[in-house]
Amino acid sequence: MNERLGKVVLRATNLSKVYGEGAMRVDALRPTSFEARAGEVAAIVGPSGSGKSTLLTIIGLINPPTTGSLVFGDRPVITDGRAVVNLATMRRQQLGYVFQRSNLIPFLSAEANVRLALEIDGVSSREARTRARELLDSLGMGKRLAALPGKLSGGEQQRVAIARAMVHQPSVVLADEPTAALDSGRGRQVMELFRDSAHAHGAAVLVVTHDHRTLDLVDRVLEMEDGVLHEKQPA
Repeated sequence: MNERLGKVVLRATNLSKVYGEGAMRVDALRPTSFEARAGEVAAIVGPSGSGKSTLLTIIGLINPPTTGSLVFGDRPVITDGRAVVNLATMRRQQLGYVFQRSNLIPFLSAEANVRLALEIDGVSSREARTRARELLDSLGMGKRLAALPGKLSGGEQQRVAIARAMVHQPSVVLADEPTAALDSGRGRQVMELFRDSAHAHGAAVLVVTHDHRTLDLVDRVLEMEDGVLHEKQPA
């Protein structure tokens, strides 16, 4: 194990997802088990339709599994395919999300987009402003705090999206094709930001990606094929 990595923050055991029955049965995800550690960036790769997004939505507590268990830290969240806690609360407290498109609120500034993620969870405006500014500054956006999303480049928008996902210090950050809309240079910069942010803030980052050019920046690679997850060493 990489000595830099911290404790296990996510443990998945025998997760599966089945749609339909009989001749219509589709095994979108076959029994899958793995762990993710604090400070780790793991890439999930594989062809379209292989089950990557299904796995991500299950971990993201959006799509319930057919079987299996999920534990965040020491807290069981899903047991034998059934939720044992309030999933909306767990999503808000434990998870951060970054998507292919930044999905920023267009009429809010970069700072306000990040600050809002804290304020809706009851953090005071003063503390939210301080934390948002500190994180944006650490991501190289300190001089763009007042800019609206429409005035930001694609790479800058993803930096704000990363800040928004990490500002509440989640234990797990999920990213679904976050570099797909970027050129190779900006895509690599975004992956470097994930790596640096994970290492600095202790989150486990799971990135679904088709961009094999950035796999040297991750700690490990998980390959999905026909609903089966295999682990291999990064290139």
